[in-house]
Amino acid sequence: MHQLRVLLLDGCYAGSVTGFIDLLHFANQIARRKAWLQPFHWGVFSLDGQPVRTASELMLSPEGDVSLAHDAGTLVLPPVSYQRLSDFQTRLAAEKEVGALAARLHGEGRRVLSFCTGVPLLAEHGLLDGREATVSWWLQHWFRQRYPRVRLQDYATCSESEGIWCGGATTSYIDLALRLIRQEAGVELALSCSRLMLADLNRVSQAPYVSMQSFAGHGDELVLRCQQWLQEQLTQPYRLDALADSVGASERTVMRRFQQVLGQPPLRYLQQLRLQAARRLLESSELSLDEIIGRVGYADAASFRRLFQRELQCTPAEYRRRFAV
Repeated sequence: MHQLRVLLLDGCYAGSVTGFIDLLHFANQIARRKAWLQPFHWGVFSLDGQPVRTASELMLSPEGDVSLAHDAGTLVLPPVSYQRLSDFQTRLAAEKEVGALAARLHGEGRRVLSFCTGVPLLAEHGLLDGREATVSWWLQHWFRQRYPRVRLQDYATCSESEGIWCGGATTSYIDLALRLIRQEAGVELALSCSRLMLADLNRVSQAPYVSMQSFAGHGDELVLRCQQWLQEQLTQPYRLDALADSVGASERTVMRRFQQVLGQPPLRYLQQLRLQAARRLLESSELSLDEIIGRVGYADAASFRRLFQRELQCTPAEYRRRFAV
C-alpha cells in the first residue's frame, strides 16, 4: 500500500488537499469493488501539528506534526494563496523548514509532488535546479526570471523529473493524482477513476486556458502603450517600425523592453492577441474558420492552423468542441 502524506500550510487551498485525497479514495473504492488490494493510504500533517487556516478561511485539522512524514512514499505540497507577489516572495524565502523536509525526503528516494503556487516552494530551495518542471501558466514569466536554473516546460500540465512531480494551475492536482494512480496501481484503475470523475487522463497542456491577462499589470508605460497599439492594429500587417513610431521609441528599445517585461518580442505577443481573438470567436460565434481567420488578421488558413495547433496543442475544431458556449 502506497503511503501518501499531505502537508497542510497556512493559506493553502482546501480543495487542492481534499480533492487530491478524494481521488485516491475513489481509487480505493473501485479497487475494493473489484476485489483488489486497496492501493493507497494517506495522512495530513502540519509542521507543528496545529490546525491551519486555508485560503477560504476553513480550518483543517492535521493528524500530527512533521514526524508523520517519516514513512511517506509521496509528499504532497499544496498551493498557497497570496495577494501581492512581493508577499509571496517573502514567504517563499521564509519556508525553509518546508524546503528542508522536501529535500530530505527526496534524498531518501521518496516522491515529492506539488502544483500551482506550491511549485515555487520547491524551486526556492533548489530542488528543481537542473530539472524539468512546470508551473501555473500565469506564473511562467516570473518563474523563469526568478529560477533560471530550472528547465521550465511551457504550459505543460504535469512534469516528472527524478522523483519530483510538478503540476500547472490549481486543478492540475487531478492530473497528478491520476498519474499517481496509474503508476502505483495500473492504467485500468486510473481509467476507471477518470471516467468516474469526468477527468481527462491525457490532458497535457495548459495552453487552451491561457488568458492575455497574464501580460497585464506590469506597470511599464512604454510596453503598455505598445500593447494598446497592437490591440488596435490587430488585423493589420505587423510592422515593427510603425509600432516604434507610435510610441516615440526606437525599434531596438521596443524589442528590448518587450523582452524584459513580457519575455517575448512584439510579433509573438501580436500572435497571442490574434489567437485569443480567434478563440473567443470559436467559443461564442458560429462563424466558419475561414471567416474567423480573416477577422483576426490572417490571410493564410494553413499557417494559422499550424500556429493554433502549435500554441494550443489542439486544432481549431477540437477547441470549438471543448469550449463553445
